[in-house]
Amino acid sequence: MKLKNLLFLLIILKAMPCWCCQRDTTRLFYDINKKGLTARHKVTLDSLSRFLSDTSAIRIVGFADYLGKRDSNYTLSIARAQTARNYLLALHSNNVRIVADGKGQVDAATKNLSVLGEPFNRRVDIIVAKPAPKIKITAAPLKMATRIKRDTITVQRKDDSVYIRIKDLPKLNIGDSVSFKELTFQPGRHFLRQAAVHYMVAIKDCLKANPNLKIEIQGHICCQYNNRDGQDIDERKNNLSLTRAKFIYDYLVSEGISPDRLRYKGLGSKEPKVYPELSADDQNQNRRVVIVVIGK
Repeated sequence: MKLKNLLFLLIILKAMPCWCCQRDTTRLFYDINKKGLTARHKVTLDSLSRFLSDTSAIRIVGFADYLGKRDSNYTLSIARAQTARNYLLALHSNNVRIVADGKGQVDAATKNLSVLGEPFNRRVDIIVAKPAPKIKITAAPLKMATRIKRDTITVQRKDDSVYIRIKDLPKLNIGDSVSFKELTFQPGRHFLRQAAVHYMVAIKDCLKANPNLKIEIQGHICCQYNNRDGQDIDERKNNLSLTRAKFIYDYLVSEGISPDRLRYKGLGSKEPKVYPELSADDQNQNRRVVIVVIGK
């Protein structure tokens, strides 16, 4: 079989670092000068606790906005982190490692200060990590857009069942959407799980077979209920849902799909597929992209 015919079986999966976040960053937001947990905070922490194990390593980082004195804000940021830590420790019977610290006041990004402060900076970030499993890196040539990471290339056989599942995509009306359970991402990252390879390839083949079809790629994240975006641990920016959508976009463009037929955006945690998340599978289903038909 010619190498050209194998290209559609290839997907770049960036080599895992020595550790990775097991979850997308979980955040708790606070009212002005508050450090106690609200009922909503407790629901989030209760959900998080279900996935902790003896191998979990948790870091809780507290922040405060620019309202008040700097010394007081530093103390407040520590208190917020410690309160969340104590609640998790009370929930979990195993010897979970939880480190809590405070970063103090986050200065305003603008000179136009508000008496309401900056709500986003009144928060704690909860990051759960564990050692990443060793993976086999397979080298093979692949022509891809330069913005897609090229550390790992995995070859898989064509799975005809994937094409059966997307056969109705061209039949959808403009504005209709479709998503696939397997089209999901590594936690905290914009790189696909290996099980998602065939689904991305199937979307590419569908677009090539239907040259008038235009789509929008919408990225999503898990583990948050505040409508904000999560942190991409590779980009080190709070744009995880956007970079997930762009990863698919870059792949399709690199495979010859015209950018005029595509657009992408990130929706953060605004539209979870599963709510509340009660299992690891629920989280995985929210780490996804949705395909919306925008023209045909």
